[in-house]
Amino acid sequence: MSPSAKRFAGKVVIITGSSTGFGANFAKAFAAEGAHVSLTGRNAKNLENVADECKNVGGKVIYTAGDITSDVLRKKLVDNTLSQFGKIDILINNAGLNLQTGNILEPNYEAFDTIHNVNVRSVYHLTGLCATEIVKTKGNIINISSVAAKKAITGVAAYCVSKAEVDMLTRCLAAELAPHGVRVNGVNPGIFRTEFLRYVAADEKKRTEIYDSSTMANYHALGRIGEPDELAKFVLFLASDAASFMTGINAPCDGGYLIK
Repeated sequence: MSPSAKRFAGKVVIITGSSTGFGANFAKAFAAEGAHVSLTGRNAKNLENVADECKNVGGKVIYTAGDITSDVLRKKLVDNTLSQFGKIDILINNAGLNLQTGNILEPNYEAFDTIHNVNVRSVYHLTGLCATEIVKTKGNIINISSVAAKKAITGVAAYCVSKAEVDMLTRCLAAELAPHGVRVNGVNPGIFRTEFLRYVAADEKKRTEIYDSSTMANYHALGRIGEPDELAKFVLFLASDAASFMTGINAPCDGGYLIK
């Protein structure tokens, strides 16, 4: 494919939580499609590795390491992106956190606040920093939510609530930015093979056993968990001109999790 034929040639994309998991896969997918990618995450070494992989597929890339809940980091991320690339076309609010918060009879208030700082507050604040720039480019925003926004799961109420907030935020931002030609959409993934379950099992071998178990597969109507590149393809579609008449949606990409 020639550079001119790539869907995101010359587009500038910010992706949060891009040192591992979904974010790393999104970064490589956008880079392969010609995008200039601005990465952020807490693990600088991982970011460097993802950046190298993006360069290997022909993308231009920068990264800004730090905690997405930091006001200083968010401003630095936007400033670095504008300084290096001169504009922002697409924002992927992907960074997310899940912690076991337990039953409300024994609530973990600290975990509740930590989850909301990452999953909701940082999304709203970073979008606020980027919105004016995205209006200039008539770009779009994609918020990565979860099926947990739509289905109650015991023991992780804070996560479920935070993702439901993200879904509503997606619709509100879509309504506010539509008059400016900016689209805002959300995605509700099911269970995918990423490092997200490290809060359940720190050991990679144990996580693999969990992912490959019949229990995980049976949560989904398709009888298996998702692979990260499957979600990346969907996100690229939503960010592309092929989805030019879509805004304000919260679309499951869940292998039928919500119909089981």
